[in-house]
Amino acid sequence: MILILLCISSSYAQVGTDSRQHGESDKKQKGKLIKSSDKNTKGNQKRTPLQKNKIDGNRPVRLAGTSIDSPDDDDDEEMDSLQDTSMTEIKRNQLEDEDEDEEIIVNVELMSDFVFRGNTFGSESISQRDNVKYSSFLPAYTFQPSIEIPITKRLTIEFWFNLFLTHKGDRDSDQRFLQAGPGGPELLNYYQPYLNQGVLPFDPRSVHQFKEENGLKWDDGGEILADYKLSESKFGKFSTGFFSYNAFLPKNRFSWTQVYIAWEIPFLTSLNPKLSFFKTTDPGNDSPTTGINKGWGYIPFELTHEFKITQKLKITPATSVGYIIRNNPQDNLSGFSDITSNLKLEYDDFYLTANMAYRPNLEIYDSSYFFDNITTSDSMRDGRTIDPAKQYGALNNSVRDVINQNFSDPLVQKFILESYQSQHIKREIYYFSFGYSKGI
Repeated sequence: MILILLCISSSYAQVGTDSRQHGESDKKQKGKLIKSSDKNTKGNQKRTPLQKNKIDGNRPVRLAGTSIDSPDDDDDEEMDSLQDTSMTEIKRNQLEDEDEDEEIIVNVELMSDFVFRGNTFGSESISQRDNVKYSSFLPAYTFQPSIEIPITKRLTIEFWFNLFLTHKGDRDSDQRFLQAGPGGPELLNYYQPYLNQGVLPFDPRSVHQFKEENGLKWDDGGEILADYKLSESKFGKFSTGFFSYNAFLPKNRFSWTQVYIAWEIPFLTSLNPKLSFFKTTDPGNDSPTTGINKGWGYIPFELTHEFKITQKLKITPATSVGYIIRNNPQDNLSGFSDITSNLKLEYDDFYLTANMAYRPNLEIYDSSYFFDNITTSDSMRDGRTIDPAKQYGALNNSVRDVINQNFSDPLVQKFILESYQSQHIKREIYYFSFGYSKGI
């Protein structure tokens, strides 16, 4: 019995010894493994999954048992890195686009004439003011500053001004000696018998020579334009808005307002085709006019293309074909009113332009709305108007007297006088500009 108990005790002791030995061995192996891991961490600067989660803060915690050096983890890290880089680029591009959209554009321009849709507000007015024959090119220098302000991503407001630099003062164009007011009839012949008797039959403070209100100061004005981007899709870009131009001086103020819708056509995009429709809000207004603000509507089709020579040097040709609808309430003519083309040379923020406005249909301009000396039906729609150089003054009055004295028939007198005074309406108007444009 004792022998049996000793054998059992010896057996239990051996098992305990083996168990302790195995436990110590496991601890040593675990210790070595931990030390090896610490060495790798310090030597190779590798992060554990938990460390990665603490530092990055946006990755899920890895499940237990996942290998640190697993190839899948490296692929995930590369994918995450690429995604972060891609998102950074997208955000940078979006910020750049926002900066471009929100940029305020300031522009200053010196023009040789104020020409818009085939109408000149400068040179032809100078011809009438100074009694000079109408010409395709007559300098009427004007300063035109503008500022374009983005209100939102879609809405832009622009303020534009026209300020003539020369011929601003009024002038006595009709050269009549005695008048009761500007543009009034000549009263000298009426008062001549009394004057011959030494009698002064009028008050010289009210009857005398007058200057007509024909200075270019009356055409100085400003415009406000609002443009709203409606949509952009495969069918093109659509926008709408309005502009309103008003002269500064209150007397005989020129006023003009139009609403519009524009379509940037998604075909032949290298030519940037654009089709618009403008509707005059008040074609029947009593505002003084050169004719342009009496039209019911206007449809321009525009083409432009930019040739980039260097980073700073660019050449941009452009053309616009305009169709007017019901040119004024009296004539109600519709047709192609102008083909306006220009060539723009840009260097950095400076630019030069050469421009030509061509009038394919002179009937639209052959009206008293455009030239204030076309008043009879038989002188309209013949493409001619009165030469301002042959209308007033002593010489022209003498020619008129000779015609009346030698021809008794009124129709013959009128025919000869109109033949002497008339000239063709100019089809082409040339003008140039120099400007500077800067985004701020």
